[in-house]
Amino acid sequence: MCFSPFGIQDERTPYKCINTKCGRHFCDQCVKYIQIYNGNVRQFRCMYCLKEYRKNQVPIKDILLVKQLWNEAVVNYGIKRTRQLLSNECHATDLKFDIDCRQRHLSNLINIHNRYFDWTEFHETRVEAENVVDQLSKIVKYINEETNTQIDICKSVYQNSISTPDDNNDVGSNYIRLCERLLLEITNAEFHSIFPKTNAIFAEWMHEPGSDDKFQPKIFDLIKTIKQDLKDLWLSTPFKVRTKIGVVGYTSVGKSTLLNRFLNMNSLTENGATPTSTDKSTYFPLQFDREEPLIHPDNQDRKTAVTFVDIQGHDKSRSNGDSQKDTDRYLSELLKADCDIYVIVFDDELCDEQHNWIVGIEQVLKRKCILVRSKVDKYYLSKFVELSKVFYAQSTVEQRQQLDSTILQQIRLNNSVDNRFVYLVAPDYKPSTSDADLLLKNNSFDLILLLDELSRSAFNAHNSRIHSLAKRAVARVINICFRRDYVLNVLKYQIAAGIGSIIPFGDQYPRYLSREGIRDAFGIDDVLRQYLKQYKLEIAGYKLQTSVFKDCVKVQELETNWKSSAKMVGKAVGAAAGAGGAAAADDIVRTIAPISTALSGAARIAATAATFGIGIVISVGVCAWSAINSLQHIFSYVQRICDDLIQVIDPLIQVIILQLEEEVANNTVPIPENQSS
Repeated sequence: MCFSPFGIQDERTPYKCINTKCGRHFCDQCVKYIQIYNGNVRQFRCMYCLKEYRKNQVPIKDILLVKQLWNEAVVNYGIKRTRQLLSNECHATDLKFDIDCRQRHLSNLINIHNRYFDWTEFHETRVEAENVVDQLSKIVKYINEETNTQIDICKSVYQNSISTPDDNNDVGSNYIRLCERLLLEITNAEFHSIFPKTNAIFAEWMHEPGSDDKFQPKIFDLIKTIKQDLKDLWLSTPFKVRTKIGVVGYTSVGKSTLLNRFLNMNSLTENGATPTSTDKSTYFPLQFDREEPLIHPDNQDRKTAVTFVDIQGHDKSRSNGDSQKDTDRYLSELLKADCDIYVIVFDDELCDEQHNWIVGIEQVLKRKCILVRSKVDKYYLSKFVELSKVFYAQSTVEQRQQLDSTILQQIRLNNSVDNRFVYLVAPDYKPSTSDADLLLKNNSFDLILLLDELSRSAFNAHNSRIHSLAKRAVARVINICFRRDYVLNVLKYQIAAGIGSIIPFGDQYPRYLSREGIRDAFGIDDVLRQYLKQYKLEIAGYKLQTSVFKDCVKVQELETNWKSSAKMVGKAVGAAAGAGGAAAADDIVRTIAPISTALSGAARIAATAATFGIGIVISVGVCAWSAINSLQHIFSYVQRICDDLIQVIDPLIQVIILQLEEEVANNTVPIPENQSS
C-alpha cells in the first residue's frame, strides 16, 4: 500500500507488485525509490515483499484503476466541456474563456512552485508548464486581435498544447499530467522547506532502511528531529508558515469574485486574479498568497501571512440524490484543500446539503467555518424599489439613508442561520446596472467586518497550522519509512511458528518474539517510554491498537472501551481453547523465555518451540497454515503499531508547540533537550 504525503492511505495508485501474494500498490513516485541496479541494468524490487524483479521486468500497471483515475480526472478538470468546445461549433468567446482558465490554473501552480524553488534552477515539469502557458497565452492573444478569427486553427493548436501527442483520444492528458506533477512537487517542497531536518532523515531512511538490527529508522530520532525543526521554525521569520483560508460553495455564487477582493485585485483581468465565470472555472484548489499580511483589528502588532484557496464549486446538477454521499464527496475535496478556515459563500437560503457542510467542517474536519451571503446588491435593490417605489439611482440621499437600516435588517433576518452571524457582501467588479454601480460605490456592506474576522481567525489558527503540518510530516515518515513489511526477517519467525504449531499455543511464542523484534527495530524501549511519560500526553477519540503505549499516554473516553474489548477477546480465546487453555499458553511462554535466552535468531526460536514437540507427529498442513498466519500477524502488528505512533506523537507535537509559544512570549531561551533525548 502506498501512502500520500499527508499520511492518508491512497488506494487509487496505478502500479502494483507483480507478486500476486503481495499485490501492494505503488504510486508513480514510489516506483523510482525501489529501483535497484545490477551493473548497468536497471531492475525493480518491491519495497514491501522484497521480491526482486527479473531484468526488464517492471511493476504491473493496474489498467482498470488507471481508467478509473482518468475518468475522475476528466470530471475534476472540466475536460468534458473542453471536448465539446473542440468537437462542436462554438463562439470564440467561449473557447477563449476555457483557454484562459487553464492558462491561469497552470500559472498559479508555477507561481507557487517558484515560491519553493530558485527560478534559476532547472525543473523539467515547470519548464514544460511554462511552455504550455506561453502557447495558451498566444492563442488568447490571437483570438483577441483577429476580427475574423480562424476558430478551427485555434482549436487545433489548443488541443495539441494540452494533450499528449500519442494520446489523440485523451484530450487534456498533458495538461492533467503537468498539474498533478506540479501539485506533487509543491507538496514535497513544502515539507522540505518547513521541516528540513526531518526531510533529511526521511531521505536517508527512504533509500537505506535496512532490516532487523540494521533497520535505520528510529522513533526517538524522528521525535528529536521534528522537535528541532519546530524550534528552528519559531526562531525564523513568522511568515514562513501561512494560514490557509478556503472559499467554498456552489458554482456561480460569487466565490472567486469575493476571493479577488480578499487579494486586493483592482480588476478581474489583473495578473494573479482567480478566474470567474457563470460555469465551473476552478478545476482544483487554487492557492493565492495575499501580499499584505492580515492585521489583527485589536492588536496592530499581530500580523498573519495568509494564503487564500479557491476551492472548486460544488455543482448541484451532479447531485445523485443522496445528500449524505454528496456531502461526503465534497468534504473530501475540502480535506484535500487543506485549509485552516473555511468560508462558505451562498447567494440564496441555505439548503440541507450546505448545513451538512457546516457540520462536516466543524465536527469532522475540526475547522472554523464562516458564513457569507453574496450578491446582496440584487436583494438590496429589489427591496429598495419595493419600499420606495423608485429606482435607487433616481432616489434622493434622504430616501437612501432612511431605508438603508430597514433593508439591511430584513436581509439579515432572512439569512439568519442557527444564531450565527452571516456576513453580507457584494464584491462585484462589473455592476450589471447603474443602480448597482451607485450602490456599491456607497456601500461595501460587511466586507470590512469580514476581513477583521478573518484576521482574528487567521492569527488564532496559525499555531494549529504548524501543528497540522508537523503531524503530517511525522505521519509521512512513519507511513513510508516505518510501515514496511520487511522491518523483520520474517522467514525465521514463519519457520518457528510452523514448528511450534505441533503443540497447543506453541506458535504464540514466535509471535511474541516478533513483536519484540518490531519494537526493538523501531527503537521503542524504556527510554522512549519515560520520555513520553514526562509530557503527560492525552489522546481523545482514538483507541490504541497495541499495548505498547498504554502506560505512557492517557486515552480519554475510549480507554474503558479498549479494556472491555480486551476482555471480550479473552473470553473468545478461552471459549475456543477450553478450560485451562489460555493459562497453558501463558505457561508455555513463561517456560520458553528463560530457556531460549542462550540462543539467538531462528535457531533459538525453532529449537525452543521444537523441544515441546518431541514425539509428536507434525501435520504439514497445520504447520504451513501457522506459518502463513504468523506472517499475517507480523505484518498486521507493524501496521497497528505505526497507527499508534502517529496518534501518540500528535499530542507530543502540541505540547512542544505550546512550550515554544510560551518561550517566545516570555522572550526566554529555548528549553534544552531532556538528557534522555
